[in-house]
Amino acid sequence: MNNQAQQKKIAIISSLYMPHLGGVEKYSHSLARTLTADYEVHVFCMNTESVPAESRDGDIFIHALPCGGFFKGRLPVPTPKAIRRTKQIFRETGFHFGIIQTRLYPFNLQAAKILKEYQIPFFLIEHGSAYVTFGNRLINLLWEYYERYQTNALKRYCSNFYAVSQASLDWLNHFGIQGKGIIHNSIDPQEFEGIPSSWRKSVGIPSEAILLTFAGRIIQKKGIVTLLTAADRIKEERLHIIIAGDGDETLLNPWKQNPQIHFLGKVPHRVLLEILKDSQLFCLPTTYPEGLPTVILEAGYFGVPVIATDMGGINEVISDNKTGKIIPPDDPESLRSAILELIRDEEERNTLGAELQKKISAEFTWQKTAQEVKKIIESI
Repeated sequence: MNNQAQQKKIAIISSLYMPHLGGVEKYSHSLARTLTADYEVHVFCMNTESVPAESRDGDIFIHALPCGGFFKGRLPVPTPKAIRRTKQIFRETGFHFGIIQTRLYPFNLQAAKILKEYQIPFFLIEHGSAYVTFGNRLINLLWEYYERYQTNALKRYCSNFYAVSQASLDWLNHFGIQGKGIIHNSIDPQEFEGIPSSWRKSVGIPSEAILLTFAGRIIQKKGIVTLLTAADRIKEERLHIIIAGDGDETLLNPWKQNPQIHFLGKVPHRVLLEILKDSQLFCLPTTYPEGLPTVILEAGYFGVPVIATDMGGINEVISDNKTGKIIPPDDPESLRSAILELIRDEEERNTLGAELQKKISAEFTWQKTAQEVKKIIESI
């Protein structure tokens, strides 16, 4: 370990963080864990999960700060005490660098002000690729106004913007921001070591079954209804659908009695990896403004071909008929055809999976991404 780097202290600002589940949370945790090899890493987050205010996760120092919330809990807002506590920790710790995850959260704007005030260099990583929507026209308009206001305020303090995908980098242009580069979402190969291949046996699914897995929040925008509608049209006894995630369970009611569809709710990450390793297909027919979903990288690392829509950064990983299948959004019939094709053609399934595995292993590991982040830190 480099002694000079060992002395440097990094503050990662991630308003939502583990154990809260989501793509940004997983990204922040993985980046923090990887950077601890060379830096002292502190994560500042909103205490949305009632965890201890100060804790350690391995070598990561975690500061969970008091907050309130708006927009169905998606927008945690720091209390005045949280801002005072953050300034106190900054004064006492003496950070050398800061990393802010996304533009969206009020605490991230406050953190940018503090970083600027203490003359600490930092950059921001964008994770979105379009406006978040809530199924309500008025709320959608309020959110767009809020996001434009928040971004314009951030631009006064932050001059270094990066993104998790090309789609996210392009989205920054919408706000008049010229991003400086891509810091891809990635996976850590060590997490995949020792994962057993016996999950289906533990839940009584036949060994000859074709497992198609969906993992994500149960919301309309993630394409869960599109997937289940397509599954209804497939008359194939070998096909079993695995649904892992929580959210609006009323969306699932029409299919609750189907013995070939397994609704698991929220599962621990280790269990999800067991499911993915035992799967033959992964499906994410999302219309959500994705950055670069972690779960398609995880499925791909196991050599599981992915069927997905062309949303956000997905097409930077999934190339149609090369590493998976790209289907139109909200199109159950196209999804049905893609699923049937890969069920019936084992050779194509294996070829797509092998090519995707090769791509993930070569381009999307945290070890590789961390080296890029370290270069940026040292250059700024």
